[in-house]
Amino acid sequence: MFLGGVFVNFKEISIGEKITDSLSKRERKGYVVRVEANRKLTIDLRGPANQDFDLYIKHNEEASTLNWDYKRVTTKADEIITIEPTSSGSYYILVYAYRGSGQFSLSTEVPTQDVEIVPSQQIKGILTASKEALYYLIKTKEGQKITLDLNGPLDADFDLYVRYGERPTNINYDYKSYSGSSRESIVIDKAKRGSYFIMVYSYRGSGEFTLSALPLEEAETVELIITSKEKLKTKYGQAELGQIEAKIADYINALGTAGITAKLAYVDDAATLSPYGLSPVASDSPDQIKELIDSLEGKLNPRHILILGGHSIIPFFSLTNPAGFDGDRIVHSDSPYASRDSDYLIPERSLGRLPDAGEGELPFFLSLLSAAASRVRRADKVSFGMTANVWTDASQAVYVPIKNAGEILELSPPVRHGDLPVARLNRKGYFYFNLHGGEDTANWYGQEGSSYPVAFTPENIKDAEVRNAVVCCEACYGANIVDKGVDEALSLKFLAKDAACFVGSTKIAYGPTEPPSTEADLLVLKFFERIKEGLTFGDAFMKAKQDFARECIAARARLDMTEKKTLIEFVLFADPSSKMEEA
Repeated sequence: MFLGGVFVNFKEISIGEKITDSLSKRERKGYVVRVEANRKLTIDLRGPANQDFDLYIKHNEEASTLNWDYKRVTTKADEIITIEPTSSGSYYILVYAYRGSGQFSLSTEVPTQDVEIVPSQQIKGILTASKEALYYLIKTKEGQKITLDLNGPLDADFDLYVRYGERPTNINYDYKSYSGSSRESIVIDKAKRGSYFIMVYSYRGSGEFTLSALPLEEAETVELIITSKEKLKTKYGQAELGQIEAKIADYINALGTAGITAKLAYVDDAATLSPYGLSPVASDSPDQIKELIDSLEGKLNPRHILILGGHSIIPFFSLTNPAGFDGDRIVHSDSPYASRDSDYLIPERSLGRLPDAGEGELPFFLSLLSAAASRVRRADKVSFGMTANVWTDASQAVYVPIKNAGEILELSPPVRHGDLPVARLNRKGYFYFNLHGGEDTANWYGQEGSSYPVAFTPENIKDAEVRNAVVCCEACYGANIVDKGVDEALSLKFLAKDAACFVGSTKIAYGPTEPPSTEADLLVLKFFERIKEGLTFGDAFMKAKQDFARECIAARARLDMTEKKTLIEFVLFADPSSKMEEA
């Protein structure tokens, strides 16, 4: 094209291509790049020092110094233009030497988000020129088999590259398929747990393609059961240990019927550990128990981990309180057991605990094992919620995921523990409490001003039907079971009444007085949301904490001290492989 009497030939270039050229004084050179709609196009010009090169862009029409949609004109030879969102078509690029001469480089970039592929899905894409690439990802479990098929144009040569954990290139990859055609296939027989990133690359040519992922072959689902043989025997007696082991065997058989392979490991018993080449550890050392779990995970790849017994059987970690001097010197926590490394704030494992109670309360522990063996956790969709009056607005926001039309939060005050008839609690599938609690009391309390009435006690559920319910409590010490009997901790009382799941805090918890949800409110909200998705209790709890951390970090680029405490003090008392089934 002639621009002001000067012929400019617009040369086609590809996205991601970096070209090197040169200009004499007042010379113009043109390029054209094709882009899809709704993308972000960056055009980067790098010229010689002490010169003045300018950049002009026009969509679907040749650009000039008088005809442009975008321009970048400074006194230097380095210019950058970003267009977002793009329109589909061609962008014509004019590089003009306003002053001086010399060599320059020009590059174009269209960052693409990795599109997730799910099993049995077929995705369509288009590569508009040679050397272009599009990126995808697929999430896998340990040991799964992945089959990826690419089908592109007959007159082009598209290649397929795969890399675990990050995008591949045609130099750095874990798997590749290039045959000289556009029909490629990659099979990964035993995938790692995580994300595999996929690149579809045009070695030559352009056109549409399809990328499909065949249904993933499921790896064996394993649940690892951790407990202490010696501590169970010492606490309850040899004959009673036999009863416990019989219930555990029933539970393992029930898991097998459900397609889950259970592996029982006594931390202090060589017979259950020697098949894995491991030795017993000190049953009173959380650090050694975690190391053992880490080793067993490497050999068994468990999907879920279940701790059997309370603090006296498999101890909580006693972690330094991240919130400082709030009255809690340490925080009892299962978080390190749910982590694969020393950074235990954000869990990586589906882990739960079925606690026992006092020495004379063996029937409670046996009943928990029997309930777990039943596997069916079906309950009505209806809910019960109760909050301290002072936290009404904040609690309403948390109550939303489980609230049905016509259901209301009970406010304390005016409501006190004696005002709740059993019928108000019967056959509820979900319970939500945002009340006060204390380290040395089983009761939970309301608040209005300086009034703290008793709002809920173990007596409230003594005769209530709460079988298979999901219970979440934000009260301080709501899940404190250390040296507690069934009637001394509402968490244990709910489990004694066959509730399926209890989520609560072992120490002082934090929360807002009004929305938006933060701290304990946010964590419980995320757990309810995940449970409503149909996840297992263990997965829902793990992902709720991950969601919590992600939102907190997005808001402030870090976790503050109360958020860190929230993550470690909330525990899950449930079979992690079980889940809520709404009737």
